[in-house]
Amino acid sequence: MQKKVLGICLVIALLEGFAGLGIEIYAIRISATYIGASISITGVILAMVLIAIAVGYWYGGRLSQSINTPREALLKAGHVLSLSAISHAIACIIQLPLLAFMTSTTDSLILAAMGVGLLFGVGLAFGSTAIPLITQFLSLKYKNADGVDAGKNAGMMVAITTVGSVLGSTITPILLLPYIGLMSSLALFIVSLAISSYLCTKLAVQLYSDDYVSQLSPKQNNMLAVSAVIITAAFIYLSKVDTGYQTATGAWFIDYVLYDGQMAVTITDKPGKSTSSCWIYVAQKNCHWYGEITVDAIDQLQPESLVFLGGAGMGTPSEVAHHNPDMSLTVIDIDKDLPKIVERYFLQAPIAPNIEFIGDDARGYLTRNSAARYDFMLIDAFQGRYVASNLYTLEALSQFKTNSKYIMANIIGIPIKEHGYTQMLFKNWHEVFGDSAYVRTRTDSPNLQNIMLCNFACPGSQKLSQTGFMYDNQKVHTDDVPRLDRYLYRSIESL
Repeated sequence: MQKKVLGICLVIALLEGFAGLGIEIYAIRISATYIGASISITGVILAMVLIAIAVGYWYGGRLSQSINTPREALLKAGHVLSLSAISHAIACIIQLPLLAFMTSTTDSLILAAMGVGLLFGVGLAFGSTAIPLITQFLSLKYKNADGVDAGKNAGMMVAITTVGSVLGSTITPILLLPYIGLMSSLALFIVSLAISSYLCTKLAVQLYSDDYVSQLSPKQNNMLAVSAVIITAAFIYLSKVDTGYQTATGAWFIDYVLYDGQMAVTITDKPGKSTSSCWIYVAQKNCHWYGEITVDAIDQLQPESLVFLGGAGMGTPSEVAHHNPDMSLTVIDIDKDLPKIVERYFLQAPIAPNIEFIGDDARGYLTRNSAARYDFMLIDAFQGRYVASNLYTLEALSQFKTNSKYIMANIIGIPIKEHGYTQMLFKNWHEVFGDSAYVRTRTDSPNLQNIMLCNFACPGSQKLSQTGFMYDNQKVHTDDVPRLDRYLYRSIESL
């Protein structure tokens, strides 16, 4: 009997940890379309999560001090787990309106991330409160004479709930999101919390006579748990939010549009704020300004081997591949599942046979394959509308210089001296390529726009050093000094 009871308690702890961290992954993923998924944002949300878990453990310990019977400990644990489930269900409903409000009223993405962390932290605090309560139940039921003590119980429960957290934080992005989707994953987490609450309550009723305790507590626990499941189901059914096509790395959003009277399609990881690629089906060409500039440069150089750092919808490499079947193209993107999305929803056709896709971090791959040589390189890797900053350090650009003779980069910035984020990119490019550093802006206006950087005289470009918008005294961005993230939040948030 003792082993059976202990096994049920361990299952409850495992489910609590799994659901708690799984829901946090859900929160971070769905928040990314509003506030991005940078290291700073993710770090802030995780910090709030850890604070909430700590508060729950502390409060659970305080509650345990006033509990004298094993039944009461289990009923309270079931109660806080049901509160955790319903708190998370309500948070899912509030999350998107809250993000829309915060992003429209504050320039600080960090504050928005704190709001998300606090919103879901309530449910996490309730969930972690159950662990000390179940520990108290075990300590009261199985005294030291049976070889079980409070220290052993506490260590065991915390260890198992941590294992559950590890499962939730790894299985969710790798398996659940890509294969069952964002909303189905959410339903699974809420149901897991509801089941853990039910198990606690059921165990309390089965083990002990309820003559001295009202039937209201078990019923209340079960009603709250069922309500959480119903609220979640209603939210999923009524929600019209496009959560994109989920992969282990991110989410991709597809939109079909008309471009110059022709049917086209766009793909992005940041809906409403940027498009990663645009593709015209009939002409088999991309319909982005920066893509057209890249294709013109390739036609001018006629390279035999090309590498694209960043795939997105692979509009530009697909156009080049379709019209130049003898060229050898390599596309490196960190999202290994991207080709499936591109072929099925974006190109609606197989990727060109002369394109080799490599699912890997672009810089990491080229570092491990430092002897690789390409005639032409395009750096087109973004996180939302911002560049992947690890590709623009002095060390990275110097390495790419040995990999390829001709290099272009697509960035989004503001061509004015006062914009630190853009100036950092300009400074590093000029530092590495010197007098061979060229730039082409889309317009002369100081607006946020696509800007093309080249290490050769690409079509329509001018020398970077001869422009009126480069700040000569700007500090460089190196691997040791991650200035780009600092400028991202200081300079771009205010746009």
